[in-house]
Amino acid sequence: MTIKKGLEIFCGVTVLAICLLIIFTTNIKTLHALRSINARFLIFSLVLICLSWCFDVLRLKVLTKAVGVRLPFMYGIKAVLSYTFLSNITPSSAGGEPILFYMLNQKGITFGKASAIAFLRTMITMMFFAIGGPIIIYFHRELLSSVGLKMAFDYVAIFLAVTVMFFVYLYFAPHSARRCLDLLFNYFEKFAFFKGKSSRLKHSLLHVVDEFKSSLKEFLQGEQWRLILVVFYTALMIASQFLVAPMILKGLGCDVKILSTFKVQGVLNFMLYYVPTPGGSGISEGLGYALFAPLVPSHVLGIFLVIWKFLTNYVWTIVGGLIIVKSIGMKHLEDITKDKRNIEKDGESISN
Repeated sequence: MTIKKGLEIFCGVTVLAICLLIIFTTNIKTLHALRSINARFLIFSLVLICLSWCFDVLRLKVLTKAVGVRLPFMYGIKAVLSYTFLSNITPSSAGGEPILFYMLNQKGITFGKASAIAFLRTMITMMFFAIGGPIIIYFHRELLSSVGLKMAFDYVAIFLAVTVMFFVYLYFAPHSARRCLDLLFNYFEKFAFFKGKSSRLKHSLLHVVDEFKSSLKEFLQGEQWRLILVVFYTALMIASQFLVAPMILKGLGCDVKILSTFKVQGVLNFMLYYVPTPGGSGISEGLGYALFAPLVPSHVLGIFLVIWKFLTNYVWTIVGGLIIVKSIGMKHLEDITKDKRNIEKDGESISN
């Protein structure tokens, strides 16, 4: 999927989801709630979101420092927001990795080490929801009140388990993994399209896997406090993000327990892994509607979800897009996402 196509789908599905929420949940009570909204809570929500980005950058700085690179804070902000933009316009948020690899490489971090940094950053975040989501559901089965929610939860649980097993296999059985990759690429060599290409791609991939594994060992077997600090920053980042929802609801005059909103968001974030639409657009709004419905009055639910998604997602996708347009350019971005080898070859620098 091209960047342009992903952006079109993201915008189209997002606009459709917002329109449906407003059309089916807005009435005279909604307008009254909007007129009496307490702006202080919205400002506080924005501050919390900015704090969450700061914690995200701080953990990225810790990871890059582990490989001997000091990452400037503002450059880290640009990297994280650029990552957010591409993640939100690609299926399963997969598009963010190439731009993060590229931007880390511009600071002298090799592709293998950049992949290890991106892997840890993603997996530590995923760990919170992979563990927290099922635990929350175990004690609060009422959150999966419909068949659709149960099916979505089971779907994600299966794919998440497969992902964890794959990375455990890659880390603990590298020789076996290498043999499997050899067999896979030898099979591809039979097809005319891959003739002459698969061998070069295989050697490049195996080189990256070897460097990834050695870099990952450095993080896990080196100074343990760095990993603990990354986990701590991740917890603060998630807590800051999760506090936004109850603050918006307070501003709209809804007295909802903070812990209840945390439980809903924990399950929601778990269920958004492996969502096929760009950035989970459409599906995240639908799941949010279903999960928040028992807590939030119907006349406020739609507008709450729109404000919440705008502050936590939409506005930062726009900011990330503007950063990319100014510092990299959309044409060059297409090249980066099409061929990750450009990350290693490209000698151009992004200004600090």
